[in-house]
Amino acid sequence: MMISQTQNHELELRKKISPALLLIDDPDETVSSHIIEHLISFGGSIAPIIRTELKHQDNPIAYRTLHTVLSSIRTSSLEDLTNYIERHRSKNTTIDLFTTFELLSHFGFPETKAWIIDAHLNALADSVRDDIIITCATNEQSRINSLNSVFFTQYNYRPPTSHYYLPEHCYLHSVIEHKIGIPLALSVLYMLVAKKCGIVLQGIGMPLHFLVKSPDLPTFIDVYNYGISITKEDCYNFLAKAHIPYQEKMINAVSYEDMIIRMLRNLQYCYKREEMDWEYEHIERVLTDLTIQNA
Repeated sequence: MMISQTQNHELELRKKISPALLLIDDPDETVSSHIIEHLISFGGSIAPIIRTELKHQDNPIAYRTLHTVLSSIRTSSLEDLTNYIERHRSKNTTIDLFTTFELLSHFGFPETKAWIIDAHLNALADSVRDDIIITCATNEQSRINSLNSVFFTQYNYRPPTSHYYLPEHCYLHSVIEHKIGIPLALSVLYMLVAKKCGIVLQGIGMPLHFLVKSPDLPTFIDVYNYGISITKEDCYNFLAKAHIPYQEKMINAVSYEDMIIRMLRNLQYCYKREEMDWEYEHIERVLTDLTIQNA
């Protein structure tokens, strides 16, 4: 149903912007400026259409026009994310985990739709609640077992088997579509589903590996490794193998803002590896702005 609605919406959008697409190779700068402004007004929903047009475009003027449209939409999404975080900082209030990562997803995939992500999370949560009832899960560990069963077995969320550092593994839109993500991305989705089921989880920002923890349980949850439970000693051994001196604060709970900053740093690294300079520079700018504002 959701896929059909999205496809129908894209078809309707293409009809609306078709007249503008016929003029994207116009050399007149005034015309080009109006076309760019008109296309941008449709927002991120037109991103798939623009990407398709770019793939098949060999006219340099048309390519530049399309690229400007897509770049402007993506840049705007990072401004929205930065403004959202700064507003909460000024009010000394906590950012929302879902909203923050959904806003970030628009940079990688401007067509990201909050309602589609939320509907998917609701479906997972419904399945988890059903499993809790069926298995008579009465304690926190058994409820987390139900969450693991649905998240990893029923919905097949998993780590990448190759190309770990692809940026798409960081964005909710892509992670939900392909069911593949880096530890932090999978942990965010896992925590969001848990919250809908009344399961309280915290993010643990251990160096080199992100974990999740229930305040009611002594062990940690390794979402990247299919929800296995690991002990404090396991964390110590992991860090020792990486030659990182252990500090108790490394396994403390982190804030949602810490989590989004960490994801931005992950993206910065991914884009650098992929030699995607434009994306790298924009992520770096956001990190710099947020760091300065928080100094």
